[in-house]
Amino acid sequence: MRSARLATAALLALAGCGLVNEPEGHGPQWVERSAEALVKKLGQPDKQVHLPPPSLIVVYIYGLGAAPGYSLCERDYYVRGPTVVGYAEHGIDPNCHRVGGHRE
Repeated sequence: MRSARLATAALLALAGCGLVNEPEGHGPQWVERSAEALVKKLGQPDKQVHLPPPSLIVVYIYGLGAAPGYSLCERDYYVRGPTVVGYAEHGIDPNCHRVGGHRE
């Protein structure tokens, strides 16, 4: 009985570590994470765009190319308040198509 409790506690501790660690690199894994942690990890965005009211979202844009629309992979993080609420990527790279969360 005691060993079962210890095993359960160890599993919960290991699962909790995954919730605390910050994601590596760009992607939808940042949804529901801190925008402050995003900027700390990935640096300042290339551009920030405020969506029109009534939306309270600011889009953090990473990976702008030399000309609009010609980025290999532009990554957009949708931030509301202190939290990343959505993610989308687009560009000329065929592997650049992930999305996640809310983007409106």
